[in-house]
Amino acid sequence: MAFDPSLLRSQFPILSQQVNSHPLTYLDNAATTQKPACVLKAVHDYYCTSNANVHRGAHFLSDKATNQFEQAREVVQDFINAPLKSHIIWTKGTTESINMVAYGLEHILKQGDEILITSLEHHANLVPWQQLAFRTGARLRVLPLTSAGEWQEEFASYFTNRTRIFAATQVSNAIGTHTPLKEMLLRAKQQGAFTLVDGAQAVAHYPVDVEELDCDFYVFSGHKMYGPTGIGALYGKQHALEVLIPYQTGGEMVLKVAYQATEFNVLPYRLEAGTPNIEGAIGLAAASEFLNKQDRNALLEWEQKLANHVYTRLKKAGGIEIYSPEKHTTLVSFSVPNIHLIDLNGYLDGQGIGIRSGSHCTHPLMEQLGVHGTLRASFACYNTLEEADRFCDALFDAMELLGDE
Repeated sequence: MAFDPSLLRSQFPILSQQVNSHPLTYLDNAATTQKPACVLKAVHDYYCTSNANVHRGAHFLSDKATNQFEQAREVVQDFINAPLKSHIIWTKGTTESINMVAYGLEHILKQGDEILITSLEHHANLVPWQQLAFRTGARLRVLPLTSAGEWQEEFASYFTNRTRIFAATQVSNAIGTHTPLKEMLLRAKQQGAFTLVDGAQAVAHYPVDVEELDCDFYVFSGHKMYGPTGIGALYGKQHALEVLIPYQTGGEMVLKVAYQATEFNVLPYRLEAGTPNIEGAIGLAAASEFLNKQDRNALLEWEQKLANHVYTRLKKAGGIEIYSPEKHTTLVSFSVPNIHLIDLNGYLDGQGIGIRSGSHCTHPLMEQLGVHGTLRASFACYNTLEEADRFCDALFDAMELLGDE
């Protein structure tokens, strides 16, 4: 394969350190990715050369910060192929974006209406809709999917003329499964429902085209795509964003305020109350540009190769329950019967290997799989085949050691 991860790896300073006298092997990328030097520099340079509040000041630094902030919006617009930069709303991340939509659409719901999600959802794409249903008297329905992303039963009946909102993940954070997104979105649109796609696990791996997806809302976080924490984006179609009641009110999102009435600002500012995460937006733009400079297909093939390599070794070893698909994924989720997740995680950590153990904020999915949680090794473009083998070797050593106890 022509792709050489070592050329990218050198751009991530954190990866050169030792942990417990072992080379750091970071395989928790589905939780958060490490940051390349270009992203660190963008944030550092903002504070050193441009720090000021945006849109409000009539001086040099404010103009400079505002220009960088709005240029960042244009970069993210291009990154997901949004038609207009005003369709990009800055948020703290995927969770806030979903809550913003859930609260913003509350006024369209009445008792008996239905909100539809899938059985693979992260809590961030479940709890806001659950709470919205409680507040409005709507019904939350769950579209049953298998761990392979296939329909468990006849699904057409779930999309009805009562379906007002349909929200689905693009890729499962817990097991790496792709949802049959296009078919589901088509069904939802045929019923006139608002549609939201949780792209948190997709944007770092797959080129995203929101116009092709044709969803009403698309949400993602910067920290899962090599950008800073505390920043994300909510994309929305014009009509969909205009329907939303502002989630927060205050400064910046207004045009005129009197004691008895307020005139809200135009999009995107109408949905961006208060001082924004300026450096976060600039850092997210730098991460978007970093990814755009890469051969995205080569990166994806490499990440899938690593996941497939680990899947094959774990399956061949035997005694391991694997919950991820064999192919077309960038992570491997598994458990070892009769050995506690925390014990395995602790042993691996002692070897300098960072993975994730637990329910991955998907309690209903774990119940569907019949487990309390899984171990998850998730890969990024900077991971190497040597790291994949180091992880497998350490896991097998842990199984031998802990299995005898």
